[in-house]
Amino acid sequence: MASPSVRPTSFRVVPNEPLKGVVDADARVRSVNASVTTKGMYFAELVAQLDEAHVAEVWPTLAQAPRHGKYQPFLDYPFADALRWLHAVAAHKYPRHSLLEGLRRLGRDTVLVFLSSRAGQVVKEMNLGPRDALLRMPAMWKVTDPSHSVTASEPEPGVVHFDVRGFPGWLDCGLIGTLEQVVISRGAEPEIQVDLAGPEQGAFSVRWYEETA
Repeated sequence: MASPSVRPTSFRVVPNEPLKGVVDADARVRSVNASVTTKGMYFAELVAQLDEAHVAEVWPTLAQAPRHGKYQPFLDYPFADALRWLHAVAAHKYPRHSLLEGLRRLGRDTVLVFLSSRAGQVVKEMNLGPRDALLRMPAMWKVTDPSHSVTASEPEPGVVHFDVRGFPGWLDCGLIGTLEQVVISRGAEPEIQVDLAGPEQGAFSVRWYEETA
């Protein structure tokens, strides 16, 4: 079986430098245990970003297509299928970028979509800074994907450290984009040190710098 990823195990990420590396998207999909699921609301959002032709390309590849052709928000579906949709959306929205960079940008988009929602407006009105917003992330992820373990701590001022286990997504790009956008949306510049221990386990130290006028 091909390796899901050939990537540095430790690297630093800043917003304006694209992610680099060679990945096997199909191998990543196959590496996800069939028992791992996520909610239909996530799928519906992805499918809505594709036209009919692109949806028709993905449909035959699904492990479990939804009944009646429509995902139900609170039902569980295979996480591997979520990755299939993610890959299609990244290729469609960011055709000039590598898959890694496209998925990173989708991670950023996820935060922007949330902030435009009613719940996101409530969060914005709380006027949280980067520190408090980042420290709240594990609880927010737990709502949509309770099977994984994500903890956040503050080892020093201006840094929030995440330990991630059992997270079957793209730790080396999609999750990075999400953490970046949380900081950027608070008017700060992020820098992330990534240390990967495996395809579903890693550590992320997020440092931020307040933007100057």
